[in-house]
Amino acid sequence: MVKLLINGQESIEVEAGSTLLTTLSNKKIFLPSACGGGGTCAMCKCQVLSGAGEILTTEKIYFTRKEQQENWRLGCQVKVKQNMEIKIPEEIFGIKKWECEVVSNDNVATYIKELVVKLPEGEFLEFVSGSYIQLDVPVCEIDFKTDLYNIDERFHDDYNKFNIWNLKMKNTEPVFRAYSMANHPAEGNMIMLNIRLATPPFDRKAGGFMNVNPGICSSYTFASKPGDKVTISGPFGEFHIKPTKKEMVYIGGGAGMAPLRSHLFHLFHTKKEKDRKVTFWYGGRSLREVFYTEQFTEIEKDFPNFQYHIALSEPLSEDNWTGYTGFIHQVLYDNYLKTHPEPEDIEYYLCGPPMMNAAVFKMLDELGVPPDNIAFDDFGG
Repeated sequence: MVKLLINGQESIEVEAGSTLLTTLSNKKIFLPSACGGGGTCAMCKCQVLSGAGEILTTEKIYFTRKEQQENWRLGCQVKVKQNMEIKIPEEIFGIKKWECEVVSNDNVATYIKELVVKLPEGEFLEFVSGSYIQLDVPVCEIDFKTDLYNIDERFHDDYNKFNIWNLKMKNTEPVFRAYSMANHPAEGNMIMLNIRLATPPFDRKAGGFMNVNPGICSSYTFASKPGDKVTISGPFGEFHIKPTKKEMVYIGGGAGMAPLRSHLFHLFHTKKEKDRKVTFWYGGRSLREVFYTEQFTEIEKDFPNFQYHIALSEPLSEDNWTGYTGFIHQVLYDNYLKTHPEPEDIEYYLCGPPMMNAAVFKMLDELGVPPDNIAFDDFGG
C-alpha cells in the first residue's frame, strides 16, 4: 500500500500498480476521461507534485512548457508506484457514480439509439446543459445476431445489406466511455443519451467489415434492455451556454444531436428565451437519419426567435424532399452566413461527425470568427 496526499489535505491509502486515473476511480474520485484511459483525449489532467517521476513523451504534446514545469500530468499515463502528492480541481469531488436502470432503448436513426436510464430512487444528477457522463462497460461479449435489442424494422435493410448481424464484440476488461446528455436538467432523474453504433472499418475490396472489434460501449448499449442495470458517473464537461446576449447558431449531425438538444431545451423550455436569436442547422443523409424534428418544430411555434433547419446530403426517393440538400456547413453558409452582416459576432455551438466538425471550423475561420465564439463538443458525434 502507498499513500496519496490530495490537495495538501486528505491522505488516502491505495494499492500500487494501477494508473492514477484508475486508482482515484476506485476511491470514488472521478477524473474526466472521454477515451476510457487511452491517453488520447487529455481530459484527465491533474498536477502531480511528487512521486510520479519524469513526464512521459506521450503526455508532453498535451502540455505547454509552463504547464510541465507546474507538474501537470495525465492521470491515465501516471503509474502509482510510491507515495504521491497530487492536486485536483475541487469540482471533481462533486462527481458521483450510480447504478441506473434502463427505461428504454429505441432506434431514432439507422445506427443511433436513444438510451434512457433512470437514477436510483431519491437520487438526482445536478448538471448544466451540455455536460456529459461516463458509462461503464463490464467484461462482456455481444453477439449482434442474438443480443442487439429492438432494432426497428425500418432499418433492417441496412443491417442486412452490410451484414451487421454477423458482428461480435468481446470486451476483456472493464472500460468506460463518455457520452453527452441529450436531456436537460428539468427532465428529472432520468438521463437520455444518443449513441451511435461504431462498426469496424469497412474493407471495400473484401466487401465487408475488417475483423476487429466493433465499438465496445456502443455494442454494449445497443444490447441493453429495459430493466438492465448500467453504471454511470458524472457530470463532466464545459460545453455550456455562454451568458451573453449574442445571436446563437447551432450546427449538428448524427449523435451530435445530444448536447445541442440539451442546450435548446434548457433555453426554451426552462429559460423561455425570447431575446436571443437562435437557429439550429442539422444535417443527415436522409430523413431516416433525422430525429426529434417534431420537438423542435414545436419550439418554433412558441418562440419566433428560433428557427430549425434540416439539410439532407443523400435524400431517398421515399423522402419526397423539397428542402435544403447538401452538407450542412455549405447549406448554412449559402443560405444564411454568406449574407449575414456580422457572422464573426455570432456564437457557434457545434457537435457532429469529425468531417462535419472540420468543415465547419474551416468555414468559420474563413469568415473571421474568433475561436472564443466557437464552442465544440467532441463527446456526442
